[in-house]
Amino acid sequence: MNPKISWRSGLALSVLLVFVALTACGYKTTTYSPAPTAVALARYNANGTPDTTNLVGGTGLVTTDINTSQDDIAFATVLQADGKIIVVGTSFTTPARIVVIRYNANGAPDSSFGTNGITVTSLPSADASAFAATLQADGKLLVAGRSCPLSGGSSFLLLRYHTDIATGGAAGTLDMAGFNSPLGYVVTPIPSGTKTGANAVALSGTNILVAGHSRIGGRFVIALAKYTSSGALDSTFGSGGIVTTPVGPLDADAAALAVQSDGKIVAAGLAGNAVSQIWDVALLRYNANGSLDTDPTTGFGGGTGIVTTDAGLGSNYANAVALQADRKIVVVGNAFVNSFAGTSDIAVLRYNTDGSLDTDPTTGFGGGTGIVTTNIGAFDNGFAVAVQPLDGKIVVAGNADAGSGDRLALLRYNPNGSLDSGFGTNGNGIVTRAALGPSMIAGAFGVVLQPQPGGEIVVAGYD
Repeated sequence: MNPKISWRSGLALSVLLVFVALTACGYKTTTYSPAPTAVALARYNANGTPDTTNLVGGTGLVTTDINTSQDDIAFATVLQADGKIIVVGTSFTTPARIVVIRYNANGAPDSSFGTNGITVTSLPSADASAFAATLQADGKLLVAGRSCPLSGGSSFLLLRYHTDIATGGAAGTLDMAGFNSPLGYVVTPIPSGTKTGANAVALSGTNILVAGHSRIGGRFVIALAKYTSSGALDSTFGSGGIVTTPVGPLDADAAALAVQSDGKIVAAGLAGNAVSQIWDVALLRYNANGSLDTDPTTGFGGGTGIVTTDAGLGSNYANAVALQADRKIVVVGNAFVNSFAGTSDIAVLRYNTDGSLDTDPTTGFGGGTGIVTTNIGAFDNGFAVAVQPLDGKIVVAGNADAGSGDRLALLRYNPNGSLDSGFGTNGNGIVTRAALGPSMIAGAFGVVLQPQPGGEIVVAGYD
């Protein structure tokens, strides 16, 4: 997502979800939304109706205000094995702070976590923003984002939290003994880079991968870092644990990460021009050691390791990625973006394992094009994706009519890319929800699927 889309979200934030390093650090006030946003957690039944029975309040939505005078936004959500829900985001105070909230399965704050279910983390003399999260096998929570000091360049930020006293600390506290002791977090600058930030985090065995961007030599490049479980950079990955990848002469950024069963790393984002704001979807695959997957026979993107896709006129880019059971790659983002005209559609693309679009006329995606675009309102964004494990249906979360009264948007597609007529109140595969107030805007940045047989859909964002 580029800064113009951030502005069109109605939040007018200089830091919002992915590609945040393309703008300056800090927070910009807005006159669009008189009432600041709160963190929002919503749950939907498998057919797309709000879960008004099992979530407290009876509306299918729970909001949590961290700071009533500033915007609070959840950018990621994860589901614990015990059914508790963790959301991670940012409270855009001055300086910005990282927010981690844990809810019980019914949406009530979990009083055993942090203070009344909430942990707020600040960094000394720096903005701290969180945009991604995942759970380790031992239950510890990893959070990735950006550290923006009052002076100097921004850096990757990676934090680890306890979620249970059994892991060595009270739930909601930083893992200060086991992760980059004694801090519980690590700040990683990219060599020769400025305007650096992380948008995604994933596990590779017990190691930790982070992806985002850094500006090196006048252009933005994709940046990855790999850490050991103790928070040290993994010297077997790239150069000293860090990889930077330019995409030709273009600016580039990674918004999302996925790790294949064979250990190869898939990164999705954009490539284009940060000045003109014209972008294409960028998809890259790396070997486990950080080298691009350029094998001429089994490699990715025709042996280049990189694929760029123009999904339509205007700008196009990826905000999220998911792997299907058959190893095909699903990418979600935007197409036909024209910030000046105020138009954008949600885009879903599916790639084969070699990086080619899934254009098979019989079994392919989007009628054999590999691409599906969906128009809901004037300016629509796809920010998160999950693939249902039993039937392969694709769930996309985002917003609609961004910049003119954002509505939360939730869509479900059949495996062939058609909208699922069994989802949504009108049977069109689409659910939207306006803000319940006092904020005028709503949207979703994270989605997670609850296990079958219920199969409920949990989304997190702002309201």
